[in-house]
Formats: sequence, C-alpha cells, structure tokens
Amino acid sequence: MNPPDKPLLKPLSPQDWESLIEDFQQGGPRHHKWTAPNLLQSLIDQAFTSLLKKDFLLKLPLLLLLEEFSETFFTHETHLNRLLESLRSVIQSPLDGVTISYYLKEQFMVSTTSIFVTVNALEKFHSRFIEGLVELLVLVINRPNHSMDRQTRAIACECLRELEKCWPCLLSNIGGHLWSLCQNERSHACQSYLLLFTSVVFNIVNTKLNVSILNTSVPLVPFNVPQWVLSGGDENGIGSKEVVVGLNYKELRRAMAFLLESPQLFTPSGMMEFLGMVMPMAVALELQASMLKVQFFWMIYSFDPLSCHAVLAMYSRFLDVFDGQEGEIFTRLLLISKETHHYLVFRLLALHWLLGLLSKLMISGEVGKYKSIFELGLRFYPAVFDPLALKALKLDLLAFYSICLDRLKLESFSGEEVGIGKSAAKLFEDGLVSVSAFKWLPPWSTETAVAFRAFHKFLIGASSHSDNDPSTTRTLMDSTIFHTLQGMLVDMTLQFQRLVPVIVSYTDRLLGCQKHCWLGERMLQTVDELLLPNVKIDYKLSSYLPIFDRIAENITIPPRGLLDLLDKFMVFLVEKHGPDTGLKSWSRGSKVLGICRTMLMHHHSSRLFLGLSRLLAFTCLYFPDLEVRDNARIYLRMLICIPGVKLRDILNQGEQLLGISPSSHSSSFFNVHSPRQHYQNLKKSRNISAYIHIERTKPLLVKQTWSLSLLPLGDGSAKAGYLESIRDSDPSVDIRDHNGNENLLTAPETERICKSQEPLRVMDSKISEILEILRRHFSCIPDFRHMPGFKVRISCHLRFESEPFSHIWGDNSPTSQLDGADGLPAIYATVLQFSSSAPYGPIPSYRIPCLLGEPPRNDDISGQSVSLDIVPIEDGATEEESFRAPVTIDLEPQEPTPGLVDVSIEANAENGQVIRGQLQSITVGIEDMFLKAIIPSDIAEDGIPAYYSQLFNALWEACGAPSNIGRETFQLKGQKGVAAISGTRSVKLLEVPADFLIRATEQYLAPFVVSVIGEPLVNMVRDGGIISNIIWKDFASDSFLESTTSVTGLERGPLHLTYGDDDESRSSVNISKRNMGCIFVLIFLPPRFHLLLQMEVSDLSTLVRIRTDYWPCLAYVDDYLEGLFLA
Repeated sequence: MNPPDKPLLKPLSPQDWESLIEDFQQGGPRHHKWTAPNLLQSLIDQAFTSLLKKDFLLKLPLLLLLEEFSETFFTHETHLNRLLESLRSVIQSPLDGVTISYYLKEQFMVSTTSIFVTVNALEKFHSRFIEGLVELLVLVINRPNHSMDRQTRAIACECLRELEKCWPCLLSNIGGHLWSLCQNERSHACQSYLLLFTSVVFNIVNTKLNVSILNTSVPLVPFNVPQWVLSGGDENGIGSKEVVVGLNYKELRRAMAFLLESPQLFTPSGMMEFLGMVMPMAVALELQASMLKVQFFWMIYSFDPLSCHAVLAMYSRFLDVFDGQEGEIFTRLLLISKETHHYLVFRLLALHWLLGLLSKLMISGEVGKYKSIFELGLRFYPAVFDPLALKALKLDLLAFYSICLDRLKLESFSGEEVGIGKSAAKLFEDGLVSVSAFKWLPPWSTETAVAFRAFHKFLIGASSHSDNDPSTTRTLMDSTIFHTLQGMLVDMTLQFQRLVPVIVSYTDRLLGCQKHCWLGERMLQTVDELLLPNVKIDYKLSSYLPIFDRIAENITIPPRGLLDLLDKFMVFLVEKHGPDTGLKSWSRGSKVLGICRTMLMHHHSSRLFLGLSRLLAFTCLYFPDLEVRDNARIYLRMLICIPGVKLRDILNQGEQLLGISPSSHSSSFFNVHSPRQHYQNLKKSRNISAYIHIERTKPLLVKQTWSLSLLPLGDGSAKAGYLESIRDSDPSVDIRDHNGNENLLTAPETERICKSQEPLRVMDSKISEILEILRRHFSCIPDFRHMPGFKVRISCHLRFESEPFSHIWGDNSPTSQLDGADGLPAIYATVLQFSSSAPYGPIPSYRIPCLLGEPPRNDDISGQSVSLDIVPIEDGATEEESFRAPVTIDLEPQEPTPGLVDVSIEANAENGQVIRGQLQSITVGIEDMFLKAIIPSDIAEDGIPAYYSQLFNALWEACGAPSNIGRETFQLKGQKGVAAISGTRSVKLLEVPADFLIRATEQYLAPFVVSVIGEPLVNMVRDGGIISNIIWKDFASDSFLESTTSVTGLERGPLHLTYGDDDESRSSVNISKRNMGCIFVLIFLPPRFHLLLQMEVSDLSTLVRIRTDYWPCLAYVDDYLEGLFLA
C-alpha cells in the first residue's frame, strides 16, 4: 500500500493496517514513508478511531505499534489527550466478552503507561496528562475485594508502581489511601497493592521526604502532582530547596510493621522485590534486623531458589544478626545440593552459594567460624552418580575448603595441626574418587578435564597471580598436597600411557605461568627422578616421548638420565626391527632425534657431549632407517664441529626458515605458523594465476560460454523431467482385498489415474525384440546413486613461469644464483583441489611431487650443460614437456551438461613458504561427455559391431514416437533403480562437401560410428582406413533406412522441407542432387543417456537427424555440429 501525498481521508481497512504495521516493523524506507508530518496526524486520528470501533479486530497489534513507536507518534499534547480519552472510554465501557474484554483493558493501561514513561510526559508536557492517567488508574484500584476484575486491578497497581519508579514520590500524597486499600484487599491482587505501597514508602525513606503516610485528607480524585515533584529533583532524585527534609519515623515504622506482617502473601519473585526495598528501609529507619530474620528466615527451608536467594541476600547484609547460624545455613544448602529430586540448576546454585559464603567467612578472618563449619567439610564429597557439572563444583568446593584448612593451620596453635594437615591431603585424595574413571577414559573426555581442573584448583589453592600476593612458591612446593599430586601424576604416567598428553598439557600450563612456573619445573624434576628409572624399555616407551621433550627443554634437569634411557630405547629399536616393523622405526627414531635437537637448543654442548655423541654415533651406524641415520650424522657433525652458541643460532634459524614461530616447545605436536608470515603469503597468492597455469592438453572444439539449468517444477518434492533421470523401482503391490475385490484405497491416486489412461497394447515381435535389447543394455549401466558411475577424464598439464615466480617467491638461497636449468625454481608437494557447481559429483584431488619452472623465453638452455637431475623424456617428447606436469581430472557426471571446474593449488616453495591460491578454471564441454556404450560381458569380440548396430536401431525406435515402447521402464545394474526413455527428435542441415564431412567424422567421431550405409559412401569411408569394425551395408538391402527416410532412391531430385505434420518422415530438405548414403553414430552420455546421429550424406550438403533421450543436450549438440563441420 503506497501512502498518498495528502492526509488520508478514507479510513484504513484492517488489511491496510496490517500492511502499515508490517512497514513499521520492517524499518528503513518502508518506515520513513509514513513519518511525514502530513501523514502522522491522520494516522493517529484513524488509530484512535479504530481502537474505539467494536468491529475492529486489530486493537492489540495497533496498541503495541503505538507503544513501540511512541516517540514517533506522540510529539504533541493533543496526541496524549486523545490517548487518555481513548483509555477512559475503554475502561468505562461495559464488558461484552468480544470487543471489550479485561485483556484489552489491561493491555491498554500497560501501553499507555509505557508511552508516558517513554516520552517523559511529566517533563515535556503539562502535568495534567500525568494527573489524568493517575486518576484513571486510581479509579480502577479503588475497588478492593471485587473478585471479577482482580487481575485488572493488579495490573493497574503495577502501572502505578512504574510511574512511581519513574518519578519518585509521585504518589506520596495518597500514601494513606494506598495503605487503606492494602488493608482491605483480600484477593491475590493484594501482592500488587503491597508492592505499590512499599514502593511509595521506599521512595519517601530514600529521599528523606517529610510527608505523612497516614493522612487521608487529600482526596484520591482529583489527583494533583506534588509540588516537590514538579519543581525538579536534586541529586537524590526529588525535592526543591523549599521542601522540609526529614523523616516521620513514627508513621514510617508503623508502615514497616504492617508490611512485615504479610510475607506469606508474596510469591517468590514478589518476595525478591519486596525484600530488595525492605532491607534498605530497615537500615534507614534504624530497625532491628532481627525482626527481618524472624519474619523471613523460614524461607531457607523452602524448595524455591528465589526464596532461598532472598534469605541469603539478607544474611549477607546482616551478618551479625545471623551469628551462630552459619552452620544451619551451610547444612541446608548442602542438603539442597544432595537432594536428587531438585532440579540440577537449583543444586548447582546451592553450591555456588556455598562458595560465596565460604569466601565471606574467609574475608571476615574469624577463626571461630572456621571451626564451626570444619565438620561440614567432610560432607562436601561428590557422589559417584552425581552429574559431571555437580562433581566439578563440589571439587571446587573441596579445593576451597582445603584453603580454609590451611588458614586454620596457620592461625591455630593447638595440637590439632598435624591432624589438620592430614585431613587436607585426605580431602584431596578422597575427592578424586568420584572422577576416577578418567584413568580409563580417552584423554579428550570431559571427566578427564574435570579431574585435572581439580588438580590445578587443589595445587594452586589460595595463591593468586598477583605480584602483591604474600604466598610464595616455596610454600606451595612444601605443601602436602603438592607432594601428593606429584606422586599421583608419576603413578598415572606409569600405569596409563594415554594420559601422558594431558599431563604434558597440565605441566605446560604451570610452566607458562610466570608466578607458578617453579611448580612445573619441580614437577618435571620429580618425573625425571621417579619416572625414568621405572620405565620399561619396549614399544610403549614412545608414549612418554612428549614428556621427555619437556624434560629435555628444562636446563635445571641434568640430561644424563634421559640420554641413557634414549640410548637403551634406540638399541631396543635396532634389535627388534624386522620386515613387519614398517614405518614404526622411522617414526620413533625421528621423535628421538627431535628430543636430541631440543637438548642441543637448550643445554650447553659440554654438558651433552659424551652422552649425546654416543647416542648419535650409534644411531648413524646401526639404525635401520636411512633418513634417521642421515639426520643423526648431521646432528653429530654439528655437535662436534660447531660451538654451542652458534649451534643454537643455526637451529633457531632453521625453525624460522620453515615458517615456524619461535616457541618454547619446538617439538610440540602442534606447530603454529607465524601470523605475519601467513599474511605475507596470503598477499603474494592473490594473483597466482598470472604465472601458474593449468591448461587442457586437448583444447575443446567448442568452448561453451553458457549452461542450461533446469529448475524443479511442482511442489519441489521431486525434480522434474530429466533432472530425475533415475528413480527407485516400485515394489509390486497387490491392491485386492481378501475377498478378491479391488481395493482402491491402497493404491495411490496418481497410480490409478496412470493405469486408467494407459491403453491396452498388443506387443508384436519387433517391439519385443527392441525391449529385450534395451533391457540388456540398461542392465549394464550402473546406478550412480548406489555404486560408482561412469568416469569422465579430462587431461590437463600444470606449468609455471620462472621469472615472475622467482620475483615474488624467490630468496637469496644458493640454488637461486645458479645458471641454466640448475637455477630454475621449483615447487614441491603440490596438491590441486577441484570443485564445481555443475553436477559432477566429488572430484578427487591431484598431487604432484615436484615441478620445475619454465625457463624465460629469451633464455635458451639447450646449449648449456643440463644437470643430471633433469632427465630427458624419451619417445620424442619436446623439451618444453619437461617443465609441465600432467594432471588428470576425474569427473563422475550426474547429468551430461557442460560446466566449469574451479582449481585451487597448495604447494611449497624451495624456501619453505606455503603457496596457496586459485588458478584458472577448466572448461568442460559437451564433447567431454561422449563415451562409447558399454558392452555386455557375454558379447564376443567379433559380435560387437552387430550389437552396436542393433542397439542403435532399438534406441532409434525408442526415442521416436512415444507409443513405440509405451511407458516401459528398464532396470539398472544393482536392481535398485529404474530408468525410462522419453525421446526427442531434431534435424540439422550442414552445407559442407561430403569429403570434408567424412574427414571431420573420422577425426572426432570415429569411435562412435556403428554403421555406414550406401555403396558410394561405404567406398569412400573404407578407403580412409580410420573407421573400422562396424557394419557396412548396401543401401538397396537396408530396410531400416527406407523406413526412417521414406526415400525411394538415392538420386532423386531436390527435397523441400514441409511444415505441418510432426512426422519426421514427411520432412524434406533441399540437400543435394545425389544422396550417397548414411552414417549412424551412437554416443553414450553418462550417467545413462544417449545421443543418436543419422547423417544423410550428399555431395554438397548433409542432413543430420538427431534423436536423444536427454533433450537439454540438443542446444549443446547444435553448437558442436556447427563447430565440427562448419568452422
């Protein structure tokens, strides 16, 4: 609906209002077109008029629209006046249950209140509007105990409370009347009355306003805004300087006494709001907090989280009042966490409350309170069948409780100190029983993470990461829990090798912390002392190599023990090596050399020389893997010949050349590439297709620049036409009941319609023979949905230009300064990834180990000495092919359509840089889809030409008139899917000489020719010697051509094309003076389609009759024939 340029005169219909509401909700231009000044006034007038109509059904959505966009609609006093008049009309209207209901009245009050608060009506407009709204709301609530509208009165109280919150002390003059209403109300709406009265009293106390709340001399109606509200507020929210400040304690305490007598009238959420106002008032009025405890402490035993939270909030504010009852509160919260009938979130909340209360007790520093809850600590243990989240919180609670025990040990000097220390250690060990299954679970399990989180909590304890923390690392290292944890980790490492990566990660966490790194080093020293002597020398030792790597990094641990262990392990690998070892020896030997490299980088050479040289010498002499021996020989020479400082610089530089960021854990499992290096590589890879090329080996005859895309018709449940080429075979269902009668309810409606439309057919022997040939042919075609389909291979080659590649990716390496072929750049470990939006199925990637760059055009390296690394290719290959890598793209088409294949490359340069980017796309043409029809396995080699000829004849008939084979379906290989033939016919006139057509056919279509008819044509094709193993027929004896062309002789006069009938046999074309014969071509289009060409060759022109069971290919075939014969 378009808004007019002048104010709207015609009332809007409900449909127009729906469009308007949608425009406002949409925002943007659709919203702004309604905000013109000449439209807003008309819209507001019609809105209020529509709200008062009885037959208008969009009252609630319209109210919500006015509320949401109140700052747009209500910009003038007349708008607020219309709003108040409409509210008064709705409130005073009698109920009819349809147009005027309680729900409408309640929503109207809520929306009006929200609008007044949003537009700040008291400050921006005259006070009479606020007074009018308050009068209407007060009239609604001034009917206590009226049962019919109790919910409406409660909503009115909530609206008044919102006005009181927005403008404090707005209702202070009628506080006495509100008190009276609270005393008289007996329905469930009394909570709203009490909260309203409490809000008024709270604002009076908070602003220290001297006003009487017992005075009822001021009438409810008419209502006047207090003068101190109109005169503007001070920093506390209200009051002018002329207002007397001071509290009437006597009246306010009487009001508080009244409020404290009604806690049972509140719901849990209402109690939260009530206590949030009562506690500050009790402090301001200097009341005894014990009164609050007496009235509200019973709620700690309720089963509602809000009630318990209200008591705990009161306990946190008045700690002195609850002195001595901490144990009772702790016991109740502990019972809540253990009672399984509670919701899990309630049980978790109880544990959070316990942690908070324990923190408060620790901050208070009272040792006596610690001892009062000491006995409760033994009840914090998690149960075995507790949820994992509950176990984690209980373990946190136990860890915090251990901190309390340490504080008791420091502050108490009784004879219980030793007992307390033992209890803390026992607390740690017994608490882990509930998560002991992590020893058998995988290292990535959540229970394992919870257990090691508990380790960290217990170990760190009260120590923080702040420099001002008085606790020292020495204190933690001397603690009982640290020694217990050390022994436990060593035992777990020996018994459960799968936990080694998790223990290593935990140690890395300690080593990475500046405050607690000494704990990690001490733990590694313990592992070196206790683990290494007890490790068994076998293949399982390789599981400990990650933690050995951390030991090798630590300069505080002597490397002798680790070197002796690695020496024994290498001897074991040499002795156990055999033909079944495979790559295990290489993998383990490489990891041991990685640890040796770590030692070289972190220890002085003099400290390592004897042990490490003996290990490396043994490895380079006796280790079975050649690569490991070579690497060991390199490390041994570096250790002997290079001083320690230079050796460490060389090893660090080697890491940087590999693109690895400097890390304290150089041999960790996850090496992270430098972000700066990655950004530079990404910038270099933007124009990578300018110098790295992938091209087709055989160019396409026709480069298709478009592709036909068919969208599904109908409801989208199935694809239409040829897009649904194969469907599942329907099981045969007997639709007769037990009496032999036909049961129409069990057969689908479409099946019955199809059965009723299909006429009875009498199948002759010719049709039976055609169907038998087609069934045999389709039974050899695989169903690509359930098994691998036909593959289409596209041959390409990859090459790159040396000069631009070296300019972008080159470096100052020695190889880049050589001359000739030795100086050409190379890329290694190239991976080509393929993707396409065409229906080609998943395309496998292609890998190229190494590829040399093409030499510059003006640089002839043929006369130079070629390196032995470049081996000349035999069989007459040119020198350029040495710089090209063959690439094969394997497609599995699901439809025979042209398309594009996107190519992305990832390779390594000689200097270690990673090359990533997008190359040129490869075009796939319709000619790539041309395949020979599959031959059944029982056909002899000499019977293949006859089989192809019979198949051509059968498919030609099937793709002709629809009535030839009816609605016959053919089962595919695998017997899960069936396919039907729906043929299409076309013709194409090619004005080319016969000899040119024969040469083009021999060059491009020779594999697909199945038969040649006509003596002149047979002689010419046979003389060429390219087309063979086909059926050669004389035209006079061929009945098939006579039936399809209806031509009585080859040398008739000119033929003329006639339009009108659909019969192909009546079409005549001016082709030539003499017909030479016909060439029959059978092309298979994967996954299961066919293309049939009957070329009627004449001297100067050829008429091509085309039949296919995939009509979208006709457009591509037309371009292909023009490119083949007319180019």
